[in-house]
Amino acid sequence: MNIKSLLLGSAAALAVVSGAQAADAVVAAEPEPLEYVRVCDAYGTGYFYIPGTETCLKIGGHLRFEKYYEDAKDTDEYYEWHTRARIEIDAKNDSEWGTVYSWIRLQGDSYNNNTSDSVGGGNRTRWWYYFGIGGLEFGRFDSPGIRFQGYGGLTDWGGSYGDEWDRQYVSYTINYDTFSAFVAIENDLQNGVNYNYVDLAGNTVLNQKKSDGGRTYMPDVSAGIKGKFGDYEVGAFVGYDESDESFNIRKWIYGEVGMFKFKAMGLYSDSATNSFFMYDGFSGILGLGADVTDTVSVSKDIQWWDDDSWRV
Repeated sequence: MNIKSLLLGSAAALAVVSGAQAADAVVAAEPEPLEYVRVCDAYGTGYFYIPGTETCLKIGGHLRFEKYYEDAKDTDEYYEWHTRARIEIDAKNDSEWGTVYSWIRLQGDSYNNNTSDSVGGGNRTRWWYYFGIGGLEFGRFDSPGIRFQGYGGLTDWGGSYGDEWDRQYVSYTINYDTFSAFVAIENDLQNGVNYNYVDLAGNTVLNQKKSDGGRTYMPDVSAGIKGKFGDYEVGAFVGYDESDESFNIRKWIYGEVGMFKFKAMGLYSDSATNSFFMYDGFSGILGLGADVTDTVSVSKDIQWWDDDSWRV
């Protein structure tokens, strides 16, 4: 009886131990499938999802080489060489307030084989950025107005009729059907430009920075509106330089006819030191171009000033 009880007890103990071991057995987890980079087509081509997020990222850039010739009024003719390397990073994702986005550009330029690190010539490295949500945007980049109008003609970026466009700004853009409009406040660039001006006390100050006049604490203001009508676009822009107390007005029309395209623009400023258009008077730009293939196009701009200067 005792032997039988011992045997039954041993069998029960073995069963309990066996069950416990089965419950505590370590099972190796199966490897999780690798998450490949997914294409994000919500914002155009070139975007991909950052793994594990719903943020779309785009990385791009370009290399550039150019050589050009200029013969302006009252100056000697000259040639220029210019090379550039640029990288851009663009991130976007949706929210209940609209698209949240941020953008950064790093750029290096070299002029005329000059090895000096200066803004006036030689090599220079610069960076720009902007970020925003919906139509509200903050940043340090080209003036919102110059971007709104598509820069200059078909070949230039706008520097032929303006100042350095790099500035801090806050802007708001509205898009409705085929129409869009914007308003912006922009950093007053003229705190870095030397010229003659009249200060707040009415005194003429010679060859000094405008910041010495104590007026750069207020931003410049710009606004514009444009509409698309089929293959044509018509727009207008106005910019007020607060420290210079001057206006710039621009109107343009852009169109495409088959493989051909054109852009005509009229510009006016009432001051040669207006930060949006540094010329006292009228000017006009006419650009003509053609898309030879899907990847090759040719364009030509001509600009006229009312002092009979030309850029061809």
